Amino acid sequence: MTSPNIFYELSPEADHDLEDIFDYTESHFGLNQARGYVSTFEAVFQQLCRTPHIGKHRKEIRVGLRSLVKEQHVVFYRILADRIRIVRVLHGSRDVLNFSQWRP
Repeated sequence: MTSPNIFYELSPEADHDLEDIFDYTESHFGLNQARGYVSTFEAVFQQLCRTPHIGKHRKEIRVGLRSLVKEQHVVFYRILADRIRIVRVLHGSRDVLNFSQWRP
C-alpha cells in the first residue's frame, strides 16, 4: 500500500525521452497523435503512484530499478520514500542491458 501523498518526478533523462518520443511521433504520425500518445504516459505515472510495485524488478540492470511496459515503450522507475522517480522512458527495442547511460 502507498501513501496518498506519493507523487512522481521525472529525471532530466526521462523528460528528454518524452520530448524525443513526442518529436518522433509528430514527424511520423502528426501533431494530434503525438500529443495523445505522450499524454497517456501521465496515466501510467499516476498508476505507478497508486500501485508502485506493479512493475517488474530490473536488478539485472540496477538494484532498485523497476520497469513497466507501456505500448511500444518501457518506463523505468525507482520507488523512493515519498515519490516515484521516473528514470527513463525507452523504446522496447532498445538493448537496455547494455545501455550505457544508466544513472544510480
